[in-house]
Amino acid sequence: MVFGWFKKLKSGLSKSSDKISGGIKKILKSKKIDESTLEELEELLISSDLGVECSSNIISELRKSKLVSPSPENVKKIIKKKIEIILTNLERDIELKRNLFVVLIVGVNGVGKTATIGKLADKFVKEGKKVGVVAADTFRAAAVEQLKIWSEKTNAEFFSAKESSDPAALAYQSVVSAKKKKLDLLLIDTAGRLHNKTDLMNELSKIIRVMKKIDESLPNETILVLDGNIGQNSIRQAEVFKDMCNIDSLIITKLDGSAKGGAIVPIANKLKIPISFIGTGESQEDLAKFESDKFCSALLDMD
Repeated sequence: MVFGWFKKLKSGLSKSSDKISGGIKKILKSKKIDESTLEELEELLISSDLGVECSSNIISELRKSKLVSPSPENVKKIIKKKIEIILTNLERDIELKRNLFVVLIVGVNGVGKTATIGKLADKFVKEGKKVGVVAADTFRAAAVEQLKIWSEKTNAEFFSAKESSDPAALAYQSVVSAKKKKLDLLLIDTAGRLHNKTDLMNELSKIIRVMKKIDESLPNETILVLDGNIGQNSIRQAEVFKDMCNIDSLIITKLDGSAKGGAIVPIANKLKIPISFIGTGESQEDLAKFESDKFCSALLDMD
């Protein structure tokens, strides 16, 4: 089972690993590690979205290591070690520590927020939890309909309101209802219209403020969903949302369609926000708990 999961992760990150691993093999072919080789490796790492700072640190480590046998595998081991220093402390597991654990999901439109909520619902329902999903992006009928379909697929309780209804009122009513129904987990979808930042900020602030009238600890977790396809541009999105609300963890999606899987490293290094899950495909099972060791091995095409 674990082997199958890792194989799936490697498959999801194959575009990124092909670029990095293939590039390392090409650069080291019949070469020793000298300054010219190090420059080529640094360019490869930067172009693979690992970020200038991390790439520079890796090259410094390679320079100091004075590898006797500069095989691709030996070089990848050093790269993995440096990346893990950044990522290991940023693993975050979502634990349902309360009778009703309320999770607010935020992010811009198009990052895969709604599908991610469906995958989270599927994961926790399969673990025997009673799950509810809330379509609080009430201004987008397509988002509501998509979440309704996910709720039916995953056997999750579905909460919605009329189009253009107040999202905060829906969130409040959903929490009250979820408590009565003795649900274990409530996942709340939200709007993500960054072109009007003020409206979005006011909307999110109101949802949080209204839920706190029920329980000051709500929401128990706020997760920001980022699209892996846009690489380091995600950092700016994250900074905008950090201004609006407290972000507890990240979910990075669409890593299967991108050669920018390495961008997780500078994102994590810059933001210092833990990563709870990564998305590596479109099916219900394609949401993997983030584990730095396995992620680095998959990214670098290592066993």
